[in-house]
Order: sequence, then structure tokens, then C-alpha cells
Amino acid sequence: MKIAVFHNLPLGGARRTLYEQIKNLSKRHTIDLYEIGYENHLLEANEFVKFRKKYDFTLENNIPGIFNRLIKDYRNFISLRNLQRKIAGEIDSKNYDICLVHSDIYTESPFILRYLKTPSVYHCHELLRLVYEKHLRFYEKVGYHKRIYELIVRKIKKRVDRVNAQSAKFILTSSYYIAEKAKRVYKKKAYTCHPGVDIKLFSKRTNKVGNYVLFVGGKSKLKGYNLAKKAISISRKKFNIDLIILGFGKGDLLIKNDKKLSKLYSEALATFCPAHEEPLGLVALESMACETPVLAVNEGGYKETVVDGKTGYLLPRKAEKFSDKLLFLYSNKNKRNKMGKDARAHVIKNFTWERHGRCMEKYLEEIVYGNK
Repeated sequence: MKIAVFHNLPLGGARRTLYEQIKNLSKRHTIDLYEIGYENHLLEANEFVKFRKKYDFTLENNIPGIFNRLIKDYRNFISLRNLQRKIAGEIDSKNYDICLVHSDIYTESPFILRYLKTPSVYHCHELLRLVYEKHLRFYEKVGYHKRIYELIVRKIKKRVDRVNAQSAKFILTSSYYIAEKAKRVYKKKAYTCHPGVDIKLFSKRTNKVGNYVLFVGGKSKLKGYNLAKKAISISRKKFNIDLIILGFGKGDLLIKNDKKLSKLYSEALATFCPAHEEPLGLVALESMACETPVLAVNEGGYKETVVDGKTGYLLPRKAEKFSDKLLFLYSNKNKRNKMGKDARAHVIKNFTWERHGRCMEKYLEEIVYGNK
């Protein structure tokens, strides 16, 4: 197949998934890559694509005050739409068998889906969380006019996301959890290919167990930082334990080298995964691949990756419960080691990038050759 790939993704798990898709699909198919965003170019994919084109775009501007926001929204709803209409035309002119479309950092489901005549598959990593999740509702205390403006913009964003996604011929997701949400919101059936882990890269690097818990995602409310912080505070009253925070914020530890990250996972007593409504959670998979048990909230995609009591624990959103299980793992080293080995075996069996690649290829071929 001749495949066009489009994305405007930020750094994170979705970018990793895109890279692995390109890497696997390029073994048997021709891949051309179309990207938006000054800092979002997937440079590491160079060796796997035949052709790539970059389109620089940003919402940022130097206009002060209310006009700054107005210009951002104009670029978001008008300029970005026009750019993606142009890109769709370029893709359609090159006779691709199919276009694999990933998310857009600004709109979630991208405008390009509306304009493509080439059969399109939208990889929906998540829905536009800002407008679909209760804990992200607008609660800021601002003036009446600012509040009304914000609510109108969110309503527009919600419609844009829905119309764009509904324009795709086919929707693919990374979890059954997101597939069900997409079916409910977009009124379209969605299929699932679970992402994976590089099991050679993410593996147990040492038998040493440190006195820390790993938390990936920075000090973000969405990632559940407050719960993790409180759980560690409770645990410190019982034994010596620290919290290592990986993220991009001030004071966070930033690890760009996957081998170093693998070592951090390997030495951690456990990995905390308390994110709100996590679409899937590559962090949990990476931790388990390194034989480190996961303590996750019993929500979202974690329910598809963590086997409760065997590869980690699925817990209610209560710091005391996280602290109790942490103390249990600290006090029962044999159980922790057995759980770690079971966790890695679980990942190897169910969550590898090779398995993900085969799933992707199967669905793409079924669409191109008329079986879907």
C-alpha cells in the first residue's frame, strides 16, 4: 500500500505510537509523512518514510490583551482549517491508497478529515477532554463576558471535534475505553489496536530496589499528582519512601533517554498511575515491562492493561489505599518480585509494538481492499 500519514501531535505517548506505526508499516508499505507544527516534527521517523513535508503553524502572537485570545481563536478555527484543506488537496493529488490521520494538538480530531477524498482512518487517541470530561469544566472566577466567551469557544470546539471525527471513513483507537466513548459521542463504530512497549529497551536493568515511587506526568491535576503526593505523605509516617516526578514542569526530572528511564522504572518500588480517565497509559506498560508493579486508579485504560493483584493493583481514587498497597509491596519482597515477573510476561504476551503493527496493517488492508 501507498500510505499518507498526517499528524499535529505534541510530545507524549501518542507520538510514540505514531512513530512505532510508521516503523512497522514501512517494512511492507510506502509511507509519506505530512506534519504541522514548528516543534512537533517527528524527526526520528526519517529513515522509515519515503517523503515528508512540514507545515509550520502556531497560535502564538505578540498582540497584548483580549486581542491575543481573539487572534489565537481565529487561527485555531479559520487559519488551521484552511491549511488542512490545502494539505488534504495535496494528499488527494498523489493517489494514496489510504491516509492515516492522527490527532491535532489544537482541535483533537483534525480538520483535514473533512476534506480528504482519499479513504481516511482517524487514530483517535482520546476525545477532546476539555469539553467531554467533568473535572475539566470551566470553574475559573472571571468576569461575566470572559466566562460567556470561554463557554462559547468550548461549544465551538466541541462541534469542530465531533464534525471532524464523523468525517473519517474509519475510526481506530488505542483502547476499548476510548472506542466506547467514540461510539457514544461520534455515533460511529470504532476499532481498537492496543499500543505496545519495546520489550528489549524496557526491561529489568537491575535487581536493586530503591526507596522511591515513580510518577510520570509532572505536577498536573489531570495526571493525579495531588493523589500521589498525599499517598507518599501518608506512607512516610510508616517507612522511608520518596516520590520521583518525571515531567516537563519546573522542578520535574526530565529523562529523554529511554535506557535511563528503563533503569528508573526497574529500581522503583512501584509506579503510581493515578491519572484521570487515562485513555490507555503507556507508563503502566513500560513499568510492567521493567518488572515494576503498578498502582493505578481503577478507571479508563488502566483497566485494560493492569491485572489487579497480579501485575499491580487497581485502586479507588483514595490516597490511603495507594499507601496501604505501597506498604504491602515494601513489606513483601517475594510477592513484589513475583508480581514484577508476571507483569513483564503479561506485557510480552499482549502489548508489543509488533502486535500493534500487525493489528494496524490488518485494518488498513481491510479498508483498502474493501473488506470493511
